[in-house]
Amino acid sequence: MRPTTTFRRAVEQILKVDTIYPAPKDQFRGTPFHNAGVRSDAAVTAAALLSRRLFETFADAAEQHLPSGIPLRIAGGCGLNCEWNAAWRDFGQFSSVFVPPCPNDSGSAVGTALDALHSLTGSPHVDWNVYSGLSFHHDTEPDPNIWTRHRLEPYALAHALGSGHIVAWVQGRWEIGPRALGARSLLAEPFHERTRDRLNAIKKREDYRPIAPVCRIEDAGAAFGDDFPDPYMLYFRAVGHPELRAVTHVDGSARVQTVSRDAHPPLHELLSAFAELHGLGVLCNTSLNFKGTGFINTMSDLLEFSETHGLDGMVVGDTWYERRRPSPGGPG
Repeated sequence: MRPTTTFRRAVEQILKVDTIYPAPKDQFRGTPFHNAGVRSDAAVTAAALLSRRLFETFADAAEQHLPSGIPLRIAGGCGLNCEWNAAWRDFGQFSSVFVPPCPNDSGSAVGTALDALHSLTGSPHVDWNVYSGLSFHHDTEPDPNIWTRHRLEPYALAHALGSGHIVAWVQGRWEIGPRALGARSLLAEPFHERTRDRLNAIKKREDYRPIAPVCRIEDAGAAFGDDFPDPYMLYFRAVGHPELRAVTHVDGSARVQTVSRDAHPPLHELLSAFAELHGLGVLCNTSLNFKGTGFINTMSDLLEFSETHGLDGMVVGDTWYERRRPSPGGPG
C-alpha cells in the first residue's frame, strides 16, 4: 500500500505529539490507520513510514552535525533495530558502521567494568564471545515412555523438520544476548505460514510477530538476495525466495542469522542436510525460553517446556530425543 498525502500528514502528526504514554488515540480518529488493526495494510504502511521518518530525522542531524567519513559505533538497545542498522550502513555518511554482537543496555555496565580493568591492570581485554553463557545442566533424564533417544543424524532430523516437526536445539553454552543464535533455539521448516503460527502459539506471542530465519552462508544470496555474513542477526535484508513464507515479514524483509561451517559446525551440518533435501539451507529460528524468562538451560526445564508446549523433539548436543506420540498441533 503506497502512502498517500493523508498518510504522510498523519505520520507527521504522530511526530508532533507530546507523549505516547498513554497513546493519544483520540487525536487520530480521522486517520486511515485508526483502529485498523496491526496486521492491516494501513497499519503496516503507517509503521513503515513512521520508522522511515524517524530515521530521516537522525540522518539529517548526522549530516548537519557530524563530519563525513568518521566511523559510527552503535551502542545499547538501538543496535537491535535491524532496519536502521542496514540503513546506517547504506547511508554513506560514515567510513564504517559497527553494531556490537549482543546489543542491549548492559553494554554500559560492561564498558565500565572494562574501564576499571584497564585502570587496575593496564589491559581492557577479556576472553568473551556471544556464547559465554552457562553450559547446559543435565539435572534429569527424559522419560523413555515419552521420548525415544537417538544419536543425532542430520539428514534424519532434516527430514523430520521438513515434515513439520518443531524441535528444541541445545548446543554448548547459551547466548548472552537477547537473540537465539543456534545455542538455545527452536528450529522448524521455513516454507509454510502454519509453521510461523504454530511457533508463535508455542511462544505465546501475537500471531503477527515475524519469525527469524537461520541460513547457511552458502544460501544467503539465493534466499535473501545478499550474501554478506551476519552471524549475530543484526541487519534486515529482503527475502529473495517466494517459498520462505514462514520467515517473511509483512514488508518482505527478514532478520537473518547466517551460519558458516567454521563458526557453528553442528548447525551448519543440519542446514546443509536440509538444503540437500529441500533446496535451501534455511530454517525458522526462534529463542528457546518460557515467555518472559531467559534461555532454558536445564534438562528439567527443557522437558517441561517441550511436553507442555507440544514440541516434537529435542536435540541436546549430539543426542536427539524424538517424541513417541504426535504432539498436539504437530505433524500426524
